[in-house]
Amino acid sequence: MVQRRNTRTEGAIKEAFITLTNAKGFDAMTVSDLAREAHINRGTFYTHYTDKFDLRQQLLANAMSDLTQIMLSPGSAPLHQQTSGPEGQLIPYMALLGGLRYIKNDFAFFDAISHSGNDMQLYNRTKDITTELLLIEAEKVGKKPGRDDIPSVYAREMLAASLTAVIWLWLKRGCEESPETIATIIDRGRTLAPADLLS
Repeated sequence: MVQRRNTRTEGAIKEAFITLTNAKGFDAMTVSDLAREAHINRGTFYTHYTDKFDLRQQLLANAMSDLTQIMLSPGSAPLHQQTSGPEGQLIPYMALLGGLRYIKNDFAFFDAISHSGNDMQLYNRTKDITTELLLIEAEKVGKKPGRDDIPSVYAREMLAASLTAVIWLWLKRGCEESPETIATIIDRGRTLAPADLLS
């Protein structure tokens, strides 16, 4: 488990990471660049992170921890909003919406850490969270992914990959639509047969 820190210095380092990733790319940035951009000295940087790779890994781990907590513990939903999908749907609407709102609110970071949607590490971590959520919700309703003609490993992949792909496309497009719009698109898409998605 990554120990969470929430200091002003680490916030400045995170902002420096975002700025430099966008300006020159992760490979080209140095610890000196990060320290200069964050207005700290190198020694201060090293009290928090061992190097730029440790920084990136901790930032990603913290974001994934937050996203996991939000999506697996969505909390109480307003009474006027849907709290779960229709019967047979596994991912509660508010869990999905909470995750999308988190990504939208910290878009600059998610865009930088994913290299504008071209780094699959974030995609894979997001899919892992989605798979875990599917399994938890399936257990609640007494079902498990898979059928006699579709082994569970493939059923899980189809369910998790389709959902993650929509979120990933939204991120690559700059999170143009609102989280509510994407949540509704996903929710609606789950009720349609594949042929019905084609106009």
